[in-house]
Formats: sequence, structure tokens, C-alpha cells
Amino acid sequence: MNILHQSLSRHSISLITTENKRNLCLCLTSRFISQWTTIGPNGSQIKAQVTNRNTIAKNDNTTTIPITTLVFDIDDTLYDISTGFTAHRINHGVTSFMVHKLNFSSFEAADKLRDQYFQRYHSTAKALTVAEAEGKLPLNAPKFQTKDLSEWWCKNLDFTLLTKNNFQAHNEQLLELLQKCPLKIIAFSNGPRKYAIKVLKTLGLYQTIFFDDKIFAVDDVLPYCKPEKEAFEHVFKSCSVIPNECVFIEDSMKNIRIGKSLGMKTILIAGMDRLSNKSKDTITEEAIVESEKLKIGDIPVLNDPTVDVVIETCLDMKGLLKVV
Repeated sequence: MNILHQSLSRHSISLITTENKRNLCLCLTSRFISQWTTIGPNGSQIKAQVTNRNTIAKNDNTTTIPITTLVFDIDDTLYDISTGFTAHRINHGVTSFMVHKLNFSSFEAADKLRDQYFQRYHSTAKALTVAEAEGKLPLNAPKFQTKDLSEWWCKNLDFTLLTKNNFQAHNEQLLELLQKCPLKIIAFSNGPRKYAIKVLKTLGLYQTIFFDDKIFAVDDVLPYCKPEKEAFEHVFKSCSVIPNECVFIEDSMKNIRIGKSLGMKTILIAGMDRLSNKSKDTITEEAIVESEKLKIGDIPVLNDPTVDVVIETCLDMKGLLKVV
């Protein structure tokens, strides 16, 4: 059996995978040693899946790849899609802004343009910026400003969706988990900065895990956004890192694919209970369906060759950060 064992020095990551692609162990060496192992088809709890064929070793040679940085998306990554917050933001949050602030004649007209451009860019700010440049906004619309969208979302979105039911417990566990991480941690969102910070504050992760100089929003990278490589290059340069030393944690396939092409290791967030196939209540299922309906062409593809590892939520990274 061929085994790839990439042993690491301080602050690095080690991949061990078997030929049958069923087992993966990620080990961080530093003040913490961790282990994260997928369970095969007969296992009772499937928390992760190895998908990248390129991690299969051809021999037993050891290669060292230093990992210094974790790059997290925010929406549907640091919180679960089943909160319903994404559907709320894209439906109510975007269209209400377009009607009330950009003078669209109806919610139907706003929906149509939103869907057309959001599928192209997966960023409301970039989508509206391009739509404006292409003359698709109403003739009497004021100039679109990302900060106006950010203000609207901060004032009008229901951020309590992120803390209702069991989600607050999830947030607290994630904070505890990431506080154990010895690596550099970055947040990179396609949302506007003020909005992104409010989400992080609501999750309890702002100024505890994510600090201002390691938070990147669409404001910081325009005229680019994820999945454009120039947006990533700005983040790398600002943080003095190179892609090969980064692990990218995302729910968007467009972003995962470009991240992998740039040299990052990739972890795809599939969503709570997606790998274990547990049944969900009707409200939760409706929230997921509505959210993914707005992400056509960008929902998780578990067997995509650009995905190194699939997990349900960020809490499934806890094996990485087990204290010695």
C-alpha cells in the first residue's frame, strides 16, 4: 500500500493518505499535535472525505511542505448554511437594497438582475459594480457604492439567525477551537467589510480570532473579487505569505478551484450532516434549499479533483488542534 507521509516542522501540515483514498490524517506540529481521520464507508460517523487523487504517493519518499496560514471564507463557512442567513441576505438583503437604494421598479426586476450577475461573480458588490458599468441599473439610480450596501445589510439583516437554536453553541465551540490554533488565521470574504466584521462579531470571532489586518473583504480587493486570482494575490501580498503555505477553507466551488490552481491546500465545507446524511427538520431543509437555489453552479461538489478534503463544518477541524 502506498502511503504519502509529508512530515512537518514547526507550524506545518502533514498529509497521510492510503491508496484506497479512505483515510487521511492531517497533523500540525507545534505546540499542538492533531489528528483528523476519515472513516470509511462502513463507519458510523463520516466527518471528512479525501477527494484529491493527487495526494496519492507513488513511493514512500518523504516531502516537507510547511503550512503557516489558514484562510477562511466567512459566509456558509464559519457558520452553517442551515442558519438560513444566506438565503435571507441574498433574497431580502440584496433585493430590498436594489429597490430602496438603487430605484429598481420592483422586487421581481431586482431578482432578475441579481440572479444574472450573482451567478457570474458570487459577490453582490462586484455584481452591482459590473451591472452599473454595463448600464443595467435604472437610469435614475444613484452611483452604486459598496459602503452603502454594507450599511444597508448591517442595519437591515437579521443577524440573530446566526445565534438561534443550536448555532450559538456551534459559535462558542468554534471560538474555543480556533483559539488553540498556532497558525496565522485570515478571513477572506466577497462581502463588504463592515458587513463581514458584523458577522464575525456576531459569531464571537472578531478581535478574538480575526483581527483587522487579517480580514479581507471585497472592498479591499475591488475591482477584483473571489474567484479572480488578483483578489487572492492581494491577500497573499498583504499578509506576506505564498499560496503553498496556506490551507483554504471554503464552501464555494468556484473559489476552491482557483485556490487549488494557485497552490493552496483546499478544504471544502459541505454543510452540517451532509456527509452523514442525517435527516433534517422541514425548516432547516427549506433554508438549505433556498440558499443553494441562489448559488446555482457553485454548490459543493464532493468529488471535484480540486478538493483535498471535505468536511461538514469547521468544527470538524478539531482533530487538527488537539492539545498535546
